[in-house]
Amino acid sequence: MSGSDLGFGDLTMKELRQRWQKAFGNVPPVRASRDLLELGIGWHIQSKKFGGLDRAERERITELVADFRGGRAPGATPRHPGLNPGVTLVREWSGRTFQVQVLEKGFLCDHKVWGSLSEIAREITGARWNGPKFFGLRQAQKQAA
Repeated sequence: MSGSDLGFGDLTMKELRQRWQKAFGNVPPVRASRDLLELGIGWHIQSKKFGGLDRAERERITELVADFRGGRAPGATPRHPGLNPGVTLVREWSGRTFQVQVLEKGFLCDHKVWGSLSEIAREITGARWNGPKFFGLRQAQKQAA
């Protein structure tokens, strides 16, 4: 979808720059192209209507930026600090004890490899849970800070 599809085709560059400033609260980059301005404004409109990035996505972007600024390859920082392969998480639910082993890529629970702790929590409870919170990791992170 282009900016013309969004109704920006009639706007001058000056008008696009004004819309950007209104949307984001700052002036756009000096050398921003028409396409960039249209895409940025379009994203802003879409995020207002349908919602922007959720917390996990914002945290991941922050991690990637920190890697980049630190001279590391983006994604070099482990996604789950402190969850090194071999660590075992234990959680009791409805009278049953569940053990989850952290793998290089994923998590092992009940002889099955899962992509995320949230998937495991959902399987255990039948409800949508934040996996790290379900396994008590959010509280541990708060206490460590």
